[in-house]
Order: sequence, then C-alpha cells, then structure tokens
Amino acid sequence: MDRLIGARHAESEYNVKGLIEADPTSRRSPLTPRGRDQARSLAKRLADDDLELCVTSGTLRAVQTGQVVADSLAIPLMGTPLLDDPPAGVFEGGPVEAFASWMREHDPDTPVPGTSATLRDSARRYFDAASLLLDRPERTVLVVAHAPALRWIAQAALGRTDPLNYSSPLFRYADPTEVDVRALRSRLNKLITDPFVVLSGRADG
Repeated sequence: MDRLIGARHAESEYNVKGLIEADPTSRRSPLTPRGRDQARSLAKRLADDDLELCVTSGTLRAVQTGQVVADSLAIPLMGTPLLDDPPAGVFEGGPVEAFASWMREHDPDTPVPGTSATLRDSARRYFDAASLLLDRPERTVLVVAHAPALRWIAQAALGRTDPLNYSSPLFRYADPTEVDVRALRSRLNKLITDPFVVLSGRADG
C-alpha cells in the first residue's frame, strides 16, 4: 500500500441522539438521510484518488458509509472487526459522554464495566488493524471507521499514541484525512510492546 485515507463514518441515528453504539451486531443505528448525503459527498471527493479498496469496521454505520463509496467508485468493500469501537459494556445505548468520562477516569488495564476488555486491548486491535492495512497489495486504500480507531492510527503515524477517546483529535463525519504511510510503517515497531504508550509530543524517527 502506498496511500492510506481514513474517514469517520457518516452521521447515524445514534449520533444525532448523542448515544453510543459499539456493538457491531446491532442494527439500531443506521445512517440518517443526512448521513447518506455525507457518504455520497465523500465518494465524490475521492473520485480522483484512484482508490482500489474500501475497508470498514463491522459496525452498521461504517459499513453503510463504505458501501456507498464502494458502489459509487466500483471498488471492493472489505470489513474487519479490528477497526471496531472499544466495547462499551454497560454504557452501550447510553450517552456517549458517560463512556468518554469513564475512559478519562480509568487506566487502560481496567476492564470496561460489563466486559472483560480493556482499552489496552482495543489499542492492540488498532495496532493489528494498521499492520493489516499496511500489508494490503492495493496501492490506495480508504478506511471507514470510528474516532478511536482513526485517532490511534493517525497518532501512531505522528509518532505518538494517546488514550483512546471520542473527541481529540475530532474526526468529522465522512471527512477524509490522509495518513503518512511511510511514517506509520516505520513507527509501528516502536509500539509492538505497548500500543497504548502515551508520549508528551511528537517523537523523533
């Protein structure tokens, strides 16, 4: 792969309500009409980028966004659970801010209430997702996923990783951002031991 473009999914019904849906098996939060317009706009913006593959998480809103782009540009669509949101446990279906607050207040090795998964586990998945993407034979790949996964990948390319959350940096709906593939490739080996390393600023190398 030579180019990696990341985009958050388009607006979903739960997004409008400020609720969290991290369960990839749920069908409760499809794209809104505005979200479908956003997905179509994303396809138009990427029409000249010679995309060869669209990779999404397994969550409905990401799959629907990716499907619109893939159909419009006549490219394959591939899903992977490696890009799914951190499991929300008891926070599932509730306010996003409640889960975001829990993330800020607990260390990465504390299981999310109602699950056995930790935020470090999710960071490990995102490390594996980045490795998978970098090994793809396609030259230009679009990833449609969620703020935590995209944030991890973007921060890794910049030489740092920060605690997973739903706000910083903010990824707008269906707004493409290019990731520095060479930088991501060269820096992943520094995160093998601990994909949840927190650095104070941009790292060298």
